[in-house]
Amino acid sequence: MSNIYLITGATSPLGLALMERLLPTLAEGDLILAQGCGDLSRLAGLCQARPGFIRPYDVDFTQPLAVRAFLSDLTDTYPAPTHLIHLAGLRTIPAAYACFDEERFAEERAVQLDSALLLCKTFLPRMAAAGAGRVLFQLNGALPGVPAGQTASASVVQNALTGLARSLADEYASAGLTVNCVQAGPFQTETGEPGPVSPADVVPAILFLLSQDAAKINGVTLPVGTL
Repeated sequence: MSNIYLITGATSPLGLALMERLLPTLAEGDLILAQGCGDLSRLAGLCQARPGFIRPYDVDFTQPLAVRAFLSDLTDTYPAPTHLIHLAGLRTIPAAYACFDEERFAEERAVQLDSALLLCKTFLPRMAAAGAGRVLFQLNGALPGVPAGQTASASVVQNALTGLARSLADEYASAGLTVNCVQAGPFQTETGEPGPVSPADVVPAILFLLSQDAAKINGVTLPVGTL
């Protein structure tokens, strides 16, 4: 059976690092369905490295109609994914709760949580019907020197994703699916500012949870470089 990897946030540094590792392993018939938002040019080098193996999608997850059109196109065009990797998210902006930004929270929720709910509702029943599958969510790691109370917006979204993963892991375990999380970061920034981990440090953990070796690991959160 061919492997179909649906990767959201594929244009992020972590998404690019993951695809760099996946691409050499792909066989004829395998595909990566790669979602980004306004930055698909970042995929150019990878697309040229193995033509035909990456299908890019430019989708703004803050726009519900765009998300539904994206999902409709995927279901009409491709078989169910064998691997669903949800890396989409916004950068955490620390702020005292008195300065809680409702608009920013709505965007964070739409990009990371609401999209995950729709992705899973669309694809997990189809993956279950196929008898196997891997689902993985990325959670943001703690920010060094920032009290947890200053990341309320991100914390709400992260904890909701964790709860969703555990619920789905329990429901779909008998169908051969696993649903896990990787909690990674904070990352080194693209401008070179230091962080405890780089995307390349996190990719092996993701690949392990996507592999057959992790078939009995379900409903867990694997921390990588978190404080």
